[in-house]
Amino acid sequence: MISIHCASCGRRFFWYQNIGKGKLLHCWKTRITGDHIEKAGDQVYCPCEQHIGVEEGPWIILHGGSFSVKGSALKK
Repeated sequence: MISIHCASCGRRFFWYQNIGKGKLLHCWKTRITGDHIEKAGDQVYCPCEQHIGVEEGPWIILHGGSFSVKGSALKK
């Protein structure tokens, strides 16, 4: 389980169950827990109003540089 934090204010958006290695480009909504994000239509924001991504279907596409990751992914 990894935690996704705002690059601007450091606040945690959510916990995410990441499986495998590689860059985190999008998050499957079914693997997200402890959601602390704000949504305006399909746009996703931190409570500090930092734009972090776009909700598209079953996942949220994250903008690089708008978040930081702490923790480790599960191995396949």
